[in-house]
Order: sequence, then C-alpha cells, then structure tokens
Amino acid sequence: MYKITDEQVDFILEDISKRGIVTEDVRNNILDHVCCIIENEMNLEHNFIEFYEGAITQFYQNSLDEIEIETQKLLTFKNFYAMKRTLKISGVVSIVLIILGVIFKSMHWPGAGFAVVLGLAFFSLVFIPLNIVLKFKDDKVKSNQLIMTLGMLTASAATIGVLFKIMHWPYANIIMFSSLLVFMLLFIPIYFILKFKDPETKFNAIINTTFMIGAAGMLFALVDLRPSHKEKAIVHKECHANHCEK
Repeated sequence: MYKITDEQVDFILEDISKRGIVTEDVRNNILDHVCCIIENEMNLEHNFIEFYEGAITQFYQNSLDEIEIETQKLLTFKNFYAMKRTLKISGVVSIVLIILGVIFKSMHWPGAGFAVVLGLAFFSLVFIPLNIVLKFKDDKVKSNQLIMTLGMLTASAATIGVLFKIMHWPYANIIMFSSLLVFMLLFIPIYFILKFKDPETKFNAIINTTFMIGAAGMLFALVDLRPSHKEKAIVHKECHANHCEK
C-alpha cells in the first residue's frame, strides 16, 4: 500500500484550488477521495504526477470546476427555497394578524393594537423586502427590477402610513401622502414608459396604468392633510411653552 507524503498532499490541495475549487468543504472532500485512490491503487513503480493526473480525471467530464459550479447552484437553490418558504410564512402570518387585529378592533377586544402592529410590521419589514430580493434573483432584467423595487418600497411606506393611521400616531397622513405621491409621480410613469415600449406588454400597460391611477386618485382623496389631534396638541404645547419663556 502506497503511503502519501505531506508534500504530495500539499501539491494535490494546491492543484485542486488552481482548478477552480474554492469551497473549503468541497476541496477537502476531493482531497480525501484522491488521497484514498492514490494510497489504495498506486504502486511504487508509478510516477506520482502521472497517476494523480489520471486519478483526478475521474471526478469530472470537462473540468474540475464543474463540481464547484454545481455546488454553488445547490447552495443558491437551498437559500432560494428557504427564502421562498420564509416569504410564504411571513405572508400568512401578516394576513392572519391583520385580520385578527381588525376583528378585535371592531369588537373593542383587548390586543387589537398589538395584532395590527405586528401584522403590518411583518408585512412591511419582512414580506415586502423578501419579495424585492426574490425578484432580483428571478428576473435579471434591470428595468423589471427597478419597477418591482420602487413599487415594493412604495407599498412598504404606504403600509407603515396605514399602521400609523390606525394607531392614531402622529405624521400618519404625511407618510401616506408621501408614499402616494411617489407612487403617482414616479412609479406609475416609469411603469408605463417601460412596459409601453414592449409590444407584448403594451396593452396590459395601458390597462394596469388606468387602474393604478384610479386607485391612487381614490386613496389620495381619502388622505386628510390636516394635522391630527395629537399633532395639534403637540404644536399647541410647543407654542404655549415658547410663549411662557418669552
């Protein structure tokens, strides 16, 4: 039985790295397999370099980096699957919490505010960002990535504005108005221009843009730009404090 030396192990490891294997676990596994082949099948009469060149070819068809490429694909698919599973879970959790919060709030039961806050937080901070990341992985077209990212960020801001509105927190109207303004003045024109240029999506661009303008107009009409009672109280308190100081 041939006994491989430390120098030969270093040579194999260096050669495997030069051939494109950068993942440590994959590199070590190939090293172990090659060393086992050499020690079990190589005789003292064989030349080490020649025998190694013959042994390493058993691991690939064209080049050794095929193993590295396949490994990266598997890791990417694993992460992609985990992200999609998290996306589904966060979406279901958001819907359940929001529905429960709305029911509890209409019935004046305790815990309504907590359920709504948690549901909208999951939706705007987990579900929407994951959608953006997955869109970048699924669609490599830069224009589609731009549209989706802008739309998702606008939706996230609008969701936060709704949350502030439901909880009667200050600056809710400002957040909602700003998100609607971005949606109407940036997202809709960019979406229309990019989609209208493509003959395959031209008709859908006109229909979808019409729906979006109508929906945005109705939502914009519902936004009360006047300050809330809490904001008025804060401003009144600050004015009173400044008057007293004078």
